[in-house]
Amino acid sequence: MNELKETVSEYKIGHTTYIVKTVFNPAFQQSLSDILKRLIKREIETKIVDEIDENE
Repeated sequence: MNELKETVSEYKIGHTTYIVKTVFNPAFQQSLSDILKRLIKREIETKIVDEIDENE
């Protein structure tokens, strides 16, 4: 059975503290780089569509 690897990070921005838990499954086939590329590409596509809609 694959065990999930978990890390907890704490970030302070201004007067707010964010506690972020990251869970990593070693059996997962996509790398973090692949996931980030997909998310960035999706965000760019969304912004392009939004700009086109605003200009119509």
